[in-house]
Amino acid sequence: MKTTKIGLILLLPALLSATVALVGCPPAPPSNDTGMIEPPDDQSGGATSTISQIGSTTVLPIADAWQQAFTAAHPDIQINVAGGGSGTGIKALTDGTTDIANASRAMKDEEIEQAQEKGVEPVEHVIAYDGIAAVVNTGVGVDSLSVEQLSDIFSGEVTNWSEIGGADVEIIVIGRDSASGTYESWKEMVIQMDGEDKERDYTPEALKEQSNEGVRATVAKTEGAVGYVGLGYIDESVKVIAISPLGGGEAVVPTVESVKTGDYPISRELYMYTAGEPTGAVATYFEWGMGDEGQKLVEEASFVPVK
Repeated sequence: MKTTKIGLILLLPALLSATVALVGCPPAPPSNDTGMIEPPDDQSGGATSTISQIGSTTVLPIADAWQQAFTAAHPDIQINVAGGGSGTGIKALTDGTTDIANASRAMKDEEIEQAQEKGVEPVEHVIAYDGIAAVVNTGVGVDSLSVEQLSDIFSGEVTNWSEIGGADVEIIVIGRDSASGTYESWKEMVIQMDGEDKERDYTPEALKEQSNEGVRATVAKTEGAVGYVGLGYIDESVKVIAISPLGGGEAVVPTVESVKTGDYPISRELYMYTAGEPTGAVATYFEWGMGDEGQKLVEEASFVPVK
């Protein structure tokens, strides 16, 4: 069929309109294997503020719980949480690479001085309390120990469970790495017996793990092993030992209640540090975390609320 000149003239506007429409349309968004349109990849999740916190693996369950609940209520604020140990978090705060340092020990005087030399004024926030539990492999044959006995074990003075009434099994000491605040707390409160013997230190034979989970897993699978973890990391894979205080007294199992009442002898504060008093999104986060909802999550994580 021949196309007349009049027909071409009539078709031209329609062709031009179709061409303009095709050129002006953006490409269709990609689809997945089901053929459904995928939403654009927004890494920020729509957040207008970002908070970073790094440090103690003991504090990590609290930080993770806070992050999930807080960001659900405040979608405009994104929180990035990482472990690495108390020392790692404190160094990051000093270097200006994190907003919050999580720590299971107080900052040392030299760490505060180093921060101040870099123009950072650390501010301490006690966000919870914790008991450090002594955990053993289920076959060691002991149910309770004194702080003095634990000191002998972790310093290498006692090397077989039979020496303290247990099975005839070699003691394998499992500790944390030196970047851990729990490593420091255990050394001071247990090995050095609250400063009574500052010359005592970990046995050179101690195996070092980088996290509470690592200690628990190694103790669970290693015959004769003993280690320590925060309250929030106790589970049925290891046996929890009741501890009697320095100088004697009733042996107490670490629980939220026994830490709260002060009956359990190996307890401590848990911290978050900021560079100066918190402002903006960080201040909003702390106000929420120290409020009823945040402190309820502390207890749900098997730690002791500050309220």
